[in-house]
Amino acid sequence: MIDKDSLAYLRGALAKSTSGTIMLEMALADTHEERLALVERAVDWSVQELVKTRHVKQKMSEDGLSIEIVTFMKAMGFDAAHDTQYGGHCDIVVEAKGDFLWIAEAKIHKDYDWLLGGFEQLDRRYTTGLPGQDAGEMLIYCFGQRADLVLAEYQTRLEAARKDVNFDGTINGGLFRRSTHVHVGTGRDFRVRHTIVPLYFDPTK
Repeated sequence: MIDKDSLAYLRGALAKSTSGTIMLEMALADTHEERLALVERAVDWSVQELVKTRHVKQKMSEDGLSIEIVTFMKAMGFDAAHDTQYGGHCDIVVEAKGDFLWIAEAKIHKDYDWLLGGFEQLDRRYTTGLPGQDAGEMLIYCFGQRADLVLAEYQTRLEAARKDVNFDGTINGGLFRRSTHVHVGTGRDFRVRHTIVPLYFDPTK
């Protein structure tokens, strides 16, 4: 008979859902890198859920969309919050043991200057750049067509505006990019994942 309190039982029970697996693995994570990877997996899962119901989200605000992601992440057991005052009003904050702090800035794609401004807020206002707090995310909510092309153009414009930001050249497709630059506050490398959320919805029937 399986001991229902055992870790093996928990793994089997929670592995029936992606969110359950993420929850368990986050509870067991021992390192900053493990926690960061799980936060990103949780964001990806939350984004999938948003996109599935994009037909009822066409008039939602940046805050509304971000609060939905925070709600999903809280349900997975993350210490996640919206509008935390760390250097200003942060869109999404996740904290965990080991002084882990991850911050995401979220913007609806209105124009590219709006997105670049969001990156500057993430970089120079909200993030600390300290150990265990050296990674964050730009979330771009895209209600227009071809989110992949919007992301590519955003990357081009950010590279032109910030010569210090170096994108991973092996990631040249899909709906996310990764970049590294030296954090102005600490002089340490700071990593950003830039993720676009495709919310276009305009059915012909």
